[in-house]
Amino acid sequence: MIKATIQNSPYCTEICFYCSEAELSKKLGEIGMNPEHLAPMATVIEIEPAELSMFEDCDVSLDALNYLGKHMDGMDKEERNQFLAVLSSGETGIGSSLKNIINLTYNLARFTPIEDTDDLESAGRTHMLNVRGYLSESEYNNGEWLAEQGMKLLESGSGIDTDYGKLYINKEIPFDKVFNGTTFPVYYCEMNSVAEIAIEYDKFTEFVEMPCEDMVIKKALCRLGANDILDCKIEVDLSRDISNEWWEKICEVEKTKDIFGLNELLKTEDVCIKRELPKSVFYREMSKWLKKNEFDFFEKDGCMIVSVYDGAEAKIYNNGTIAALTENVGDEYHDILQAARNVYEYCSVYEKAAPLKAENLSGNYRCLSEFNGTV
Repeated sequence: MIKATIQNSPYCTEICFYCSEAELSKKLGEIGMNPEHLAPMATVIEIEPAELSMFEDCDVSLDALNYLGKHMDGMDKEERNQFLAVLSSGETGIGSSLKNIINLTYNLARFTPIEDTDDLESAGRTHMLNVRGYLSESEYNNGEWLAEQGMKLLESGSGIDTDYGKLYINKEIPFDKVFNGTTFPVYYCEMNSVAEIAIEYDKFTEFVEMPCEDMVIKKALCRLGANDILDCKIEVDLSRDISNEWWEKICEVEKTKDIFGLNELLKTEDVCIKRELPKSVFYREMSKWLKKNEFDFFEKDGCMIVSVYDGAEAKIYNNGTIAALTENVGDEYHDILQAARNVYEYCSVYEKAAPLKAENLSGNYRCLSEFNGTV
């Protein structure tokens, strides 16, 4: 979470990011700005965490700050410390622009923080998991090999001192500029969304989770530079596990471009909002993995709470991210983290695929690939 005091002279107010458009509009009104502003800017007077202090006394895009807050809310404890370690050093080449700091959230693998330099095995495991994103079971349990990797890293002499330990830059991993500074990359986080809509204009794309506040759609069009939704190309990028009837209703927006009408329909229809939505593919698949590996878990507020080790708990979000709820989660936490990433990856491929329609075929099948008429 980001907590900031923002100013539109002479008025100030405190706001926490990530927040809803309604909350942001309320705060804009408190500092004398138009609550319906489609690209609000304000001066940051104070901000937490302190690693974001480069924004103090600067005019900042509140929507971009809100987007950064959304990413930070989705980080687990280790990712957050990794992110803050990079920000706390002036030797990483990240700079102080909000654009680069948002891009940092997509490039954490480029940086390895090592808190305990005396534990070579742990250092090697942290580093290899970071740069690869995974380890095989044999590699994960190979203490000699991991200690060797940790020694190589520490003996490189390239560590940067930070409040979060030694920080190493993995220069072989490029810094990917996902965010162009204007249109926001896709980042799904709303648990109750029914569909994700891609809006394309002049070679740029914005993604909207629906149902949503109408202001979300208006701001997306503003960032695209589009005067009218009719000038845009619309595609249903992803939909939850819903009936074919509702899938077809949602896909009609690609022809009609009545995105506001669809949004209102999804807000009001009992079948989409008021009844309990079916479990996501990710939830079902992750549940199978947890049961197979004998982890106890339960659902709370749309998330999976997993018993990890001796009373420790971890929370798995529906976007594949995981957070430690207690200290000393142990090695099991890393196993669950890697599994969640892998499961989310293949579930995303399935969910983004178009429905497979064929004669005498029933059920919610998806077309993963097609070549020369072969599916």
